[in-house]
Amino acid sequence: MKSVRFAFILGLLACLLPCMAHAEGEKKNVLYLNSYHHGYRWSDSILEGVRSVLDESEYKIDLQIEYMDAKKFNYEDVTGMLLRLYKEKFAEERFDVVMVSDNDAFTFASQYRDILFPGVPLVFCGVNALKDYMLTGGNLTGVVENFDMRLTLDVALKLHPDKRRMVVVGDESTAGLAIKRQIEAVVPLYKDRLEVEYWTHFSLGMVQERIEDLPPDAFLFFIPYYQTVDGKSYTAEEVMESISQHSRVPIYTAWEFLLGHGAVGGWLLSGFRHGQVAASMTLQVLDGKTVSEIPVSHEPTGEYSFDYNVMQRLEIKEKQLPEGSHIINAPKAFYELPKEVFWTIMIALFVLLVVMVFLVVAMIERRKVERKIKDQLAFQETLMDAVPQLVSWKDVGGRFLGTNRAFANFFGYRDSGTIVSKTNAEVMNDHNYATWSSAADRSVVDNQNAYRKVRRKLADAQGNFAWIEVSKVPIRDQSGQIVGVLTTGENITKERNLEKQLLQSQKMEAIGTLAGGIAHDFNNILTSIINSTELAVGDVDPDSVTSKDLNRVLKAARRGGRVVKQILAFSRPSTEGFRPTDVGGVVSEVIGLMEASMPGNIEVRSAVDSPLACVHADPTQIHQVAMNLCTNAFHALRETGGLIEVRVEMAELGEDNAGMLGLSPGEYVRMVVEDNGPGIPPGIVDKIFDPFFSTKDKTEGTGLGLAVVHGIIRSHKGGLQVYPRPGGGTVFEIYLPKGDKSGNDFTCVGTGKVTGGAHILFVEDDEDQLLTTPRLLKVMGYEVTAERDPERASRIVAGNPGLFDLIITDYDMPGMSGTEFARLVAGVAPKLPVVLVSGREDAAMAAASLPNIRQVVIKPYDKNDLTAVITSVLDIE
Repeated sequence: MKSVRFAFILGLLACLLPCMAHAEGEKKNVLYLNSYHHGYRWSDSILEGVRSVLDESEYKIDLQIEYMDAKKFNYEDVTGMLLRLYKEKFAEERFDVVMVSDNDAFTFASQYRDILFPGVPLVFCGVNALKDYMLTGGNLTGVVENFDMRLTLDVALKLHPDKRRMVVVGDESTAGLAIKRQIEAVVPLYKDRLEVEYWTHFSLGMVQERIEDLPPDAFLFFIPYYQTVDGKSYTAEEVMESISQHSRVPIYTAWEFLLGHGAVGGWLLSGFRHGQVAASMTLQVLDGKTVSEIPVSHEPTGEYSFDYNVMQRLEIKEKQLPEGSHIINAPKAFYELPKEVFWTIMIALFVLLVVMVFLVVAMIERRKVERKIKDQLAFQETLMDAVPQLVSWKDVGGRFLGTNRAFANFFGYRDSGTIVSKTNAEVMNDHNYATWSSAADRSVVDNQNAYRKVRRKLADAQGNFAWIEVSKVPIRDQSGQIVGVLTTGENITKERNLEKQLLQSQKMEAIGTLAGGIAHDFNNILTSIINSTELAVGDVDPDSVTSKDLNRVLKAARRGGRVVKQILAFSRPSTEGFRPTDVGGVVSEVIGLMEASMPGNIEVRSAVDSPLACVHADPTQIHQVAMNLCTNAFHALRETGGLIEVRVEMAELGEDNAGMLGLSPGEYVRMVVEDNGPGIPPGIVDKIFDPFFSTKDKTEGTGLGLAVVHGIIRSHKGGLQVYPRPGGGTVFEIYLPKGDKSGNDFTCVGTGKVTGGAHILFVEDDEDQLLTTPRLLKVMGYEVTAERDPERASRIVAGNPGLFDLIITDYDMPGMSGTEFARLVAGVAPKLPVVLVSGREDAAMAAASLPNIRQVVIKPYDKNDLTAVITSVLDIE
C-alpha cells in the first residue's frame, strides 16, 4: 500500500509540475483576428485547435480575440469601420504575435498591419488560394487551407460511377470565391468524366427549387456559406440540412464540421488540426525563431470521413470506402471483437484496474480530508455561534441558508436549523424591517453593491425594539457569480443611548453657556425694575389703579427672575447647598404635598425603602426634581384619572446598565415616578428634556421643568432614563450615587448686635441700580453711601475703617470685581461684613475663599430679600 501511495504521489506531482511551470511562465500577448463570428463551426474548430496548443505552452498567453463578422456583413462595408475601431482600441496595445483566421482577416491584416501593429509577426490559417504576391509584405507565415479536391472527387466517382455532372453550391464571399478558384484548378483533370456547374449567386430558395430538377446523374459539392432569409441568418450546417431535405442526389463536401448535416462525406479538412499547426508556428515565433525560418505550410490536414446514416439511405457499403475511413453515426458492433479490439479492451481494463487502485487510495485520503473539513466546519460553527453579532446568509431568492446562534435567539428560535429555507417575513415579527431587508437583499444581488453600517430599528421575538447596525455583502462562487447575501447586524442600542446622552449634554451645555452669558445683564435689568417699582408703590395710594398696575409690574418682574433662575438651574446647577441627604424623606415630603392637592380620580401610591443610604445632594433641588416629575404625571392624568406611583429604593447597577446611563457600576439610590396615563409619543421622547419644549398650554408652564430635572441630576452626577410603562403610561427612573454620612455645612457668622441705624456702603457700576437701590435702603431706615467706582470706595474705607457697618457690592464691575474689592477691604477692616450681589450663580464659588463675604445675593432681589440678608448679617432684631 505504501508503494501504491508513493506512486500516486509521484503521478500527482508529475501532473502538478507542468501546471506550476505554466503558471510561472513569461507572459505573452497574442491577437487572434477571426474573419467570421463566434458560432461558425469551421472557425470555432480552428480556434479550439489553437487553444489546445497555446494552453499547454510554457508561456502565460493572453489571447485576445476579435471577430470581423464577414459572413454576416460584406467585407468592403465593414473594413473602414473596423480600421477606425482597431486604431483606437490597439493604440496602447503591444502584441508579440498576430494570428489571423481565413481570407478576410488575412487580407485586412496584410493591408493595415503597418498602421495597426507595425513590426509584429503575422501567422495566418484558414486562407484559401494563397498567391505568392500575398506574401510580399514579409514577416509572416502560416497554414494554407488546402483541401485535396481530387481525393473527394475520386471517392465520389468510385461510389457513384454513373455520375456525370457536379454542381458546386456556395456563395460569392471572399472565402467562397477563393475555394471556387481551387476547384476550378482541379476540374480540368476530369473534363472527360464530369461537367461542372457553379451555383454561387443563388438564394437558398432558388437552390432548393433547382435541386429538385437535377437529373439522376448529378451530385452536389457544398462550399460552406451563410444565408440570410427574412432577416434571419442561417449557418452553413443549417443551409446544408435544408438543401439535403430537397435533394435526391448525393452531397459531398471537404470540411469536417459539415459532416452529419446531410453530406455523404469525402476527404474532409479538420479545422482543429489546422489550428494546431498554426499555433505550433506561433510558439516557434514566441521562442525567438524568425518568421523567415518557418515555411508556409501547404499540406492538407484531414482524413476520409463519412456519415453512416446517409450511406444507408444511398445504399453505400462500408467496404466500398477507402481503407481507414472514419465513420460517424455507425451502430455498435454486437458480434465477436477483432483481436486488436480485444487486446485494446484488455489493456483498457488493466489501466482501469490501476486507476481503480489509485481511486481507492484517493477515496481513503478523501475521507481523511472530509473528516478534517467536518472538524473545521464544526469549529467554524462554534466560532460563528460565539460571535455576538446577528449573522445570517441567504440565497439569491431571499431564503435563509443558515444563521448563527445569536441571530436565532434574537428572533426566538432555539435551533438555527429551523430557520433554513424560510424568508424574512416568516422569521421576523417586525414587518417594516422584513420588507426593508428583503428589498436590500435584492438590491445587493441586482446591483452588486454592498450595504455598510446601515442603522435600523428592529423588534425581537418579545417585541422589544433595538437599534441594529446592518451590513450586507454579496456572496460569490469561484467564478465570481453572486450566489447569495451575507448579513451581519450589531446591536448598538447602548451606544445609541450614550450618543443621545452626549448630544443632550452638549445641547444643555451650549444653552447653559448662553444662559450664563445673558443672566447677569438680565438680572441687573430686573433688579432695577423691581427696586424702582417698589419705590414707586410706596409713593402712590395703595388703593389706586396706578398701585395695582405697579404691583402687576412687580409680580411680572419677580416671575422673570424665577425664570432666569430656572434657566441657570438646568444649565449650571449650584452645588453650594450639597450635604448628606435622605432622599426618602425629601420624596415623602413631596408626596404629602401632592396627596393633599390631588383630585379624587387620581390615586398616589408610594413605597420608600428603609434604611436608605445618604446621598450627597441639595435637598431643595431634589425636592424640585420630585415635584416636577409628580406634577407632570398629574398633568397626564387630570382628564382621565389614574395612578401615580413613586418609589425610592436601593439599586445595584451592573456594567451594561451603568454604561447605558453613563455611570460607573455600583450601588445607587433609585427614585421611580410612573403613571398609567397616555404616555409620551415616541416622536417627541428625544425632545422632552430640551429647554422650553412643552406639549402643554403656554399658560401652564415655561417648558423648563424636565430641563431643570436633567440639569439637577447631571450636577449630582446621577443618571436619568425614561421609557414606556407596560400597559400604558410613562416611567422616569433617577439614579443618585450613594454617599457617606459626613458633610460640611456652610454656616454664616454674624457680627453681633448693632444698635441704631446702620451705615451701608453700596458699590454698583449699573447706573439704574445706583439710583434705585440706595433710595430703597434709605426707605428701609439705613444710612447709605453709594459709589460707582470700587477703587474710590476702597480708598474711602481705608481712610475711615469704622465709618460703615456693612458693604453691599456688585460682583461684575469694570476694572475690579466684587471679590477683589472685598479682599482689599479685608486688609484694612477685617471685621467689616460684605454682602456680594451678582446675576450669576458662580459668584458663590468665587466668594467661598473670603471669610468677610457673609452672604451672596443672586439678582434680581427686592426689598424683602434685602431686609432678610441685612438682618441675617447684622443680627438686627
